[in-house]
Amino acid sequence: MSSSLSAPARRSVLLGGVGALGAAGAPRARAAAARRGADPLNGDTLYRDVSTYVDLGDHRTGTPGDAMATAWLRRQLRQAGFAVETQGFNYPVFELGRADLALAERTIPGLPLWTPQTTPTGGVSGPLTRRGAPGKILVVSLPYNPGASLELPSYDQPLREAAASGAAAVVAITENPVGELMALNAAPMAPPWPVPVLLVAGREGPGLLRAADAGAASTVRLEGRTRDQVAHNVIGRRSGPGKVVVLSTPKSGWMRCGGERGAGMAIWLGLARWLAAETSHNLLVTANTGHEFHGYGGHLFSQARAPKPEDTGFWLHIGANVAAYDFALQDGVLARLPGPPARRGAACSGSLAPAVGKAFAGQPGYSTPTDIDVDRAPGEVALYQRLGYRPILGLVGAHPLHHTPRDLADVTGPAMLEPVARGLQNLLRTALEHL
Repeated sequence: MSSSLSAPARRSVLLGGVGALGAAGAPRARAAAARRGADPLNGDTLYRDVSTYVDLGDHRTGTPGDAMATAWLRRQLRQAGFAVETQGFNYPVFELGRADLALAERTIPGLPLWTPQTTPTGGVSGPLTRRGAPGKILVVSLPYNPGASLELPSYDQPLREAAASGAAAVVAITENPVGELMALNAAPMAPPWPVPVLLVAGREGPGLLRAADAGAASTVRLEGRTRDQVAHNVIGRRSGPGKVVVLSTPKSGWMRCGGERGAGMAIWLGLARWLAAETSHNLLVTANTGHEFHGYGGHLFSQARAPKPEDTGFWLHIGANVAAYDFALQDGVLARLPGPPARRGAACSGSLAPAVGKAFAGQPGYSTPTDIDVDRAPGEVALYQRLGYRPILGLVGAHPLHHTPRDLADVTGPAMLEPVARGLQNLLRTALEHL
């Protein structure tokens, strides 16, 4: 990450080499699109990209799935006519070997709470309990919060109290509306927890609490090792007249992330292809890793690779679950519902609100945007707003399968993806007219 050039000098050198590549690349992209007759914002095209992303594997920062997503995005952006670079940074990656709770009658799969504290080979054994004590395995229940982050007091406080209780290990039941195991976002580079902490699915709660009341014998296994890896943000640039239009989205997450990340990734990529082929504007698109560690990659991008606020004409950030179907338990079976979750929304600079409402007319949650000049901005939009970027728009949604293993490609679909992509396309057309 070190360099002999200052940040402004690096930016100057980089932009100086990008202009010719971008100018030459756009006609090639337009010609290629014309030959294919492809619409990059067609629902089927978008869904193919979701499926490709999901099939790459788990997307935790610095893992093989994250690295394959980097390589895939670099290829796609180059084909669209962008000059592509990566921003690499060192990150300690925990390579999970085994994470489960063994009882007399069964073994319950789990996931470590990051940063993991491992058990010895073979695990830590002891009676389950609801009160921490030396030699025992403490069971705690975590109330559901769609934010799914250790930044939230409802998670951080009970987990820290459990870890400090003297117990040999902690088993945390992650409550959520559909009973799934839910990972929790954590601070970047955080030290390991003082004891092994295993997250398990909410559906296991009643049985585990009964077992804890009975003092049932158990073994927690949390095995793996940490290796230093290099993770990468992916950045595409296409030079053109006027101020820079920035499109950003996270590219990492705990698991396959079909709805959480895949839907946004596909729309981001479709918009990038469309902008490169059909407009001449100055473009920067970035997909940043480190999201599950409090947006770590986005912070690094904003510090070293983002254009200055005064050089930026518009910033669009595509967050989590932006084009996902809602899910619910029906007679004990997980079912996909016909529409999106109730909790999704657009958050924008006040000056954009009328245009956003018009672009998303009829789309629940997005047609009534939040004015971030008045109310608090969500997620990474808040970071970019604090840094002085405006006007800015962000989309984000809550989802019952957020951070769960069941967040696969079928959480979204062509008919869910295309209207959101068209809304953003309409808004960008309007925004570009005023740059």
